[in-house]
This record gives sequence, structure tokens and C-alpha cells, in this order.
Amino acid sequence: MSFEIPYAGIDDCIFCSIVAGDSEATWESTPTSDSSIACFHNRLKWERVMLLIVPTVHMTQKELWSTEVLKDAAQMAVEMGDKHCGDEGYKAISNFGLQAHQSQSHGHIHLVSGTSRQLQSASMKTRLDVQSGIAVDEYDIEEIPFVANISPVDKSSQRDLWESGSILETSVTALEVTKQHSPNGFRLMSNFEPATAIDFAGSNPAGLFLLGGGKLGLYV
Repeated sequence: MSFEIPYAGIDDCIFCSIVAGDSEATWESTPTSDSSIACFHNRLKWERVMLLIVPTVHMTQKELWSTEVLKDAAQMAVEMGDKHCGDEGYKAISNFGLQAHQSQSHGHIHLVSGTSRQLQSASMKTRLDVQSGIAVDEYDIEEIPFVANISPVDKSSQRDLWESGSILETSVTALEVTKQHSPNGFRLMSNFEPATAIDFAGSNPAGLFLLGGGKLGLYV
């Protein structure tokens, strides 16, 4: 079984239709001939802010998270998070496969107000690996079969990770980890802790959490 969602073609991809201007959306960053990424409001209203950051050309979640496009998407995630929810914090989420409730084949990142209580409750179990400056640590979160935190060993902040090229190296490592521990579906998620009087949102330690190993709950 593969986590990839079947792609039926551009005529059936709602995100392609939105990017092309054939379907309506409330835009935060419109697609242009020079942009690889666009951002619009999610039609779901589960949280105060729910944005979708999508490539302007069709690609899978795996392609988004393993190519240079991710760097532009990550920059936009921080920009939009600061704009809409810096005071309360935010989280960036991508679901891979039906086990993680992925519903659209077009790669995308959810930018959602508020931080994840799941990630805040996570407790470290053991270090699994360190390669090329990226550490993989296994964590415990209740009711999730496998959890790992992938992070640079230099202890950079979440902002630093997402605003630098390190997010791509980190995500590629995360995708490698899934081959052994969660090949049929998983979720990637990062918390950006709320802004303080002296720090911007996302000054918390860098980390890209991998949640998988079986069926997951909804992402908010």
C-alpha cells in the first residue's frame, strides 16, 4: 500500500482550478508568473485561521516536501503565521495518505492558528539517528503508534528552520524515516509558539514532528 493519493487529472483537482482562477478563493497571496507558491483561505472553519499554502503547479505532497519549492512554501508559512496569528502561535501541517486524512492529491501545507497540544505533550524516548547534522528522536504521544522529531543538531529556532534551507534537508530526512516506520501514511507538523514581549512567534526550538504508524485523528 502507498500513501500517495491518486491523481485523476487537472480537471478534477480543485487546487489547480483555484490557482487557474476557475474556482473562487479568498486570497492571501495570488499566483503570478514568477511565483511557485500561492496562499488562500481554507473553506473549513475548524479554527480561527486556516490557510492553505499550495504550489502553483500540480505536484504531490512528497514532491512538495522533497524539492526546492518547499523553501518558498516555508517562507510563506512564517509570513502568514506572523500576519494572522503571531500572538497566539500557529502550526504548519501536511497530511500524507488516507491514514492521515489527506483528501487532495495536490501538495499543500495547512497553516492553522494555535499550537498543537499533542506536540506540547510529547516526551522523548530515544535518539534513533544523527546524519549530516540532522537528529531523529523518537517520542511518545498518547494514541499515536510512532512519533519522531526531526531537527537540526545546532538547536536553531523554529523560525530559523522554516526560513532557511534547513527545512528541506530536515523534511527529506523525515521522508526517509517514513519508509521504515510509517510507509502507508503519516503527518508532518511543526509548532510555532506564541510571540512574547521579546521574541517573535516560533522562537521555540526547531523541530519537524512525524506522526504515523497507523490511523491518525484529524489534524486540529
